Amino acid sequence: MARDTWTTLACIATVLQYGAVLVAAVQTWPSSMDELEDIMFLNNGYQARAFALEVTPCSFSSAGPGRIAAAEWLRTAFHDMATGSVYTGIGGLDGSLMYELGGDNIGAAFATTLTTYAPYLTSRSSLSDIIAMGVYTAVRSCGGLPVPIRTGRTDATAAGPPGVPLPQNSLYTLEQQFLRTGFNTTEMIAVTACGHTIGGVHAVNFPQIVPIGSAPPNDYVLFDSTTAFDEKIASQYVAGTETDPLDVGACVASARCSDVEVFSADGNATITALANPATFQSTCQAMLQKLIEVVPAGTVLTDPIIVYDIKPDVLQLTLLDGGSNMIFSGEIRVRTTVRPASQIASVQLIYKDRTGGNACGSCIISSSGVGTATGFDDSFTFYGFSAQIPTSSSISAFNVLITLVDGGTELHNNNGGGFPVQDTIMLQSPQSCLNSNGLTVVAAIRNTQTAPSVSLNLTTTVSRGNGIPVPALQFTSVPMIQISTVGPYNIYTANTPLDSSHVENYKFDVLVGSGTSSVVDGFKNTNDLYDTCSALSSGGGTTTASTISSTATASSTAASTSTIISVTSSVPTTLMATSSIASTSPSTPIPTISGYTYQGCMVDNISGRVLTSKSTSTSTTTYASCAVFCSGYNYMGLEYGSECWCGNSYANPTSLSPDTDCSFSCSGSASEVCGAGDRLTMFKNNVQASLPSNATIPGYGYSGCYTDGTNGRVLADKSYANGRAMSIENCAAFCSGYTYFGTEYADECYCGMSFAYPMTRDAETDCNMVCSGNGSEICGAGNRLSVYQAGGAP
Repeated sequence: MARDTWTTLACIATVLQYGAVLVAAVQTWPSSMDELEDIMFLNNGYQARAFALEVTPCSFSSAGPGRIAAAEWLRTAFHDMATGSVYTGIGGLDGSLMYELGGDNIGAAFATTLTTYAPYLTSRSSLSDIIAMGVYTAVRSCGGLPVPIRTGRTDATAAGPPGVPLPQNSLYTLEQQFLRTGFNTTEMIAVTACGHTIGGVHAVNFPQIVPIGSAPPNDYVLFDSTTAFDEKIASQYVAGTETDPLDVGACVASARCSDVEVFSADGNATITALANPATFQSTCQAMLQKLIEVVPAGTVLTDPIIVYDIKPDVLQLTLLDGGSNMIFSGEIRVRTTVRPASQIASVQLIYKDRTGGNACGSCIISSSGVGTATGFDDSFTFYGFSAQIPTSSSISAFNVLITLVDGGTELHNNNGGGFPVQDTIMLQSPQSCLNSNGLTVVAAIRNTQTAPSVSLNLTTTVSRGNGIPVPALQFTSVPMIQISTVGPYNIYTANTPLDSSHVENYKFDVLVGSGTSSVVDGFKNTNDLYDTCSALSSGGGTTTASTISSTATASSTAASTSTIISVTSSVPTTLMATSSIASTSPSTPIPTISGYTYQGCMVDNISGRVLTSKSTSTSTTTYASCAVFCSGYNYMGLEYGSECWCGNSYANPTSLSPDTDCSFSCSGSASEVCGAGDRLTMFKNNVQASLPSNATIPGYGYSGCYTDGTNGRVLADKSYANGRAMSIENCAAFCSGYTYFGTEYADECYCGMSFAYPMTRDAETDCNMVCSGNGSEICGAGNRLSVYQAGGAP
C-alpha cells in the first residue's frame, strides 16, 4: 500500500508540476500577466512591489505575536476555494471569501489577509489572482518550492454556497467535501498536510481544540515543531511525536481531531510517504497548484507566469514643441540572476521606424543603470534611457542588445517580434496635471486618425460597505476634445474632478477608437502628475496650461461612471506605461551660475527621484529662478526644460550621463540647458546647508546603521510604509512601547522587542536616504536600517 501511494504521489507531482511548466513559454511582452509578474518577482529594492513584506520572514505578521501571516495567506486561499464544485462548475478560487467572513470562516486571519491584498487590486490584477499569488509568496517565503501561478480569474459578485471542511466533520463528510472540489482521498491527505505545515490553532477561535488559557502567552498552538514549510507535520505524526492540536490534546474529547481522521483515511500510507522531505515538497508544489486552479466553469487560465529575462518598464513617447520631434524614454529591466550586472558592459535598444524600416538612421539608444531589485530567486538591474526621435520616422518596435564585459553579446527580440511601441496616441505628461482644479489630462493623437473618438478612462477603488474589506473598482469615462494641432498630431484634453480623499488610488488611460481597433496609452498613476500643467508650443503659437484646463472642463460634464464589482486580470494588446518628458533641444554649452558648481548631467527617474525635498515646474524656469527657489539647499537640478528640483542630498541612487543627454532648453532661457527626460542638469551649492542627520527622539537613542533583509527582517514585530510622510518622529510614535525601531528605504518603519537575527553594523554613510516626510532626517537605505533603542544606544 505504501509503495502504491508513493508511486501515486510521484505521478501527481510529475504531471502537475512538470506538465504545466513544459507547455509554458516565456510570455511575449506586453502580456495580461505583466502587473502580476511585477508583484510576484519584485520584492525588494528599486521599483519593488513589496508584496512579500508581510510574510518575510516566514514567522512574521504585522498583526503581532501569535499570528503568522504566511499561514493565514495559505488558509485564505483554501477557504476561498473550498466551497467550489466540480459538479456544478460554481465557485472555487474566485474571491467570494470577502462576502463570507464569519460563520465557517471564523477568526481575524481572513479579514487581515484580504485587507493586506486590497491595495494590489487593479484592472490588471483581480482579487482572486492576488489570492493565488499569496500562495506562491507564502510558500516561497517559508522555504517551499515555487507554486506555478496562472492568471485570468474573475472575481465573484456575491457569496458562494456554504461547505468549508470543519474539524468536527466526520471522515465521510470530509471526503465528500474534498471530492466536490476535485480532490480524491490521497489528494485530500496531501493538501491537508501541505496546508498544516505552517501555522496553528488559536484558542479564541477554537476553544474546544485549544482551551482558553492553556497555551500561554498567546493561546496559540503550532501544527508542528517548526514555522518552516517542511515535512515535520508528516514525519512527527508518523513517529508519534506530533504536537498537532488537530491530532492530540483537547480535540480528542471534543471529537475535533480532523487531522487524525484525514491522515489515517488510507491506513497512513500517504502521510508516511509525505514524511520524506523531497516527496513532501514536490507533492505540495503540485497539490497547491491544483488548489488555486479550482475555478468557476468558463474561467480560462493563462500559462504559468515565467519571469521575464528582459522586460520594458515605464515606456513613454512625448511630443515636443513644434511637433517635429518626440522623446522616447523608459527603463529596461534585465534579470541578472544568470548574468551578474558586473558582467554587463552596456544595454542598448535597437529600434525600427514606424514602418518597420531603418529610416531612423543608426536606430540605437543607449541606457545607464538606475537601480537594482531582488525577489525570492532572482535579481534585476534597471537601465534607464531617454532619446529624441523625429516624428516623421517615429518608432514601431525595438530589440535589446546586451554587450558583456568579455565582448560577448545577447540580442533579445521578445519571442521574435521585437518589443512593440505605438505612436498613435500618447499621454502628454508635462501638459497634464493634478491640482485644486481637478485632473487635467492632455494626449497627442496622430492625424492619420479620421474623426477619432478619444476618451480619458479612470479607475479607482470605492468601498463596498457592509464590512467587506476589499473595495470595488469604479470606472469613469470622460470624452476628450481637440484643442490644437502640433505638427502631425492633434492635441486633445479633458478635465474632471477627483475624490481628494483617495487621489493616490486613481489609475487612468487615454484611448482612441473603440472595440478591438482601439489603441491605448494606459495604466498611469494620477499621483505621478505635477500640480502645474506646462505649455506646448505648436511653432506658430502656444497652447497654454490655462487654455487646456478651461477648455477641457466642458468635457467632464459628459463623463459616465460605473462600479466594477467583478474584476478579471487583463491588459490591452497594445500599451505603454508612464514616465515624464517634454520641451526643446539647444546646442549651446552649459553656462555657469554664480555660487554653484556644475555636477554634470545626472540620471533621474519618476519612480525614485534623486532630489526630493522640493520641486516646481514653470514656463519661466532659468538657472537663476531655480537657485532662488532652492535657496538653502545643497543641490538644485533642472529637468525637462521647466522643472526645478531641490535637495540636501541624493535621495535615490543616480549615475553620471553624457552632457549631451541633457539637451532641453530652459523654458525661461533658450541659452541655458535644463536637463531632458529623466535627466537632471545638476548643480551643487558652494555654501553647504546642514546635511540630513539622525534625529533626537525623547526616550530613544540612535544606535547606528545596520544591515537588514539578508535572512529576514531584523525588526519583525510590526511595520508599515508611508511613501509621503515618513519621519523618525512618526516611526517612533508608531513603535511606541517597543524596545527598538528602525527606518529603511526612506519610507519604511519597523518595530521589535528584540532583534530577530544577529545585527551587522555598517558604515554610517550606508544609511544615506532622507526620510520621505522630512528631508532633514536620515531613514536608512536599501537593506539598511537606521536603528533607535529605547533608553539609548546598545
